[in-house]
Amino acid sequence: MPKFAYHRDDSVSFGELRFTGPRVLDTAELARRWRAWIDLGDADPAPLRSRHAVHLARMLTGEAEEVAPNWFATVSVTSSRYQVVAQARAVEHRCERPAGLAGRLRTPRWQALVTALERWPALPPARRVVVVALLTQLGFHRHVVSLVGTLTAADDPLSQQLAYEASRAAYQLNRASPVPGRVFGWLAGNAARPALRTLAALQLVSTRSRGGGDRAEAARWLAAARRAADGLDAEPDWLAHLVTSRYHRAAALHELSGGDRDPVVEHMRLALSHDEDMARCAPDPVRAHYRAENRGLVLEAHLKLDTLTGEASAPADAVAQLRALDPVDPEPLYAVGAYLAGRDDWEGAREAFRRAAGSGTLRGAMAAAAAADCSERLGRPGDAEEDRLLCLDLDPAARLAVRPSPAGEGR
Repeated sequence: MPKFAYHRDDSVSFGELRFTGPRVLDTAELARRWRAWIDLGDADPAPLRSRHAVHLARMLTGEAEEVAPNWFATVSVTSSRYQVVAQARAVEHRCERPAGLAGRLRTPRWQALVTALERWPALPPARRVVVVALLTQLGFHRHVVSLVGTLTAADDPLSQQLAYEASRAAYQLNRASPVPGRVFGWLAGNAARPALRTLAALQLVSTRSRGGGDRAEAARWLAAARRAADGLDAEPDWLAHLVTSRYHRAAALHELSGGDRDPVVEHMRLALSHDEDMARCAPDPVRAHYRAENRGLVLEAHLKLDTLTGEASAPADAVAQLRALDPVDPEPLYAVGAYLAGRDDWEGAREAFRRAAGSGTLRGAMAAAAAADCSERLGRPGDAEEDRLLCLDLDPAARLAVRPSPAGEGR
């Protein structure tokens, strides 16, 4: 199985890098793809996870009915928005909080977010949940923590949901802090809604499983999630299937660390089954959005599993499904590229990695470096050189076997 190592100079933070004129990267296309993060505008195609922000912003402008709580699985890492702004050379859109964006650059949706933040003390609970969820999708985690302040136990479901969303932001901001874990633990045992109890426990399964963490503690929280999931029949059918699918995906990740492949595959099969059951529930645009996110995450996890094990447990059309569902997000595209490379499809892998690179973020830079490896294996040194230059356009701190031009060396 091929491994695509990525090396960079970590002594310089991403925020300190100086991005010069691009040699290969189409910065206008990168900015267009991530317009949802840059100014909450529409783009098609766009990374599925970027559209979470638009989905929430439309509630603030009245374009869509306000619905809280929201059940997105993914949130942005703190630097994601800055990464795409810097890579697209759209530095005028850089800001530490929404109000920092110049008025001439604000779309109506962005202005609606700024206005809601100005009125924060008077906002009703449901709108606070929407605003915090939106800030979290955009990566304004520090602003979330300063807004919400000290988290305390609460009886009403919306206050509990607010604590959950704020804790997800706090975890992304400082993964060493014990505070988010304590909040998730309290919610796992005390939240009014079974869905929130289950998801809070799953947050702890995820955090305790990362980087060779405490597997025994992760197992305890997985058992807590299973107990909470027993109450999901009190939730709407579509939500019960959504949360149960997420439970099985998390359980598969946990079992994978134990080395026994059979339960991993069974959990992934059940994650797909509940996703399909969710699709059979009465559709509406909100549920369709959650289902698309969930389907993409399950398929991506399946491909990663098969890449790691060299087996073939994913649906036969998993690559095609994932490409159709989320055609420009660097995360699933990188998974597709690694999967194809593991099957010696170097041409298909390079195409997937190049497409991932065109969407930027640090994962996009990694994809460009992987594309260079594929080009070398295909005997195309000229393409490999171009792939490496693309990587340096995305991450000037990358350490690659290429001689950049003087204009591209600066940091």
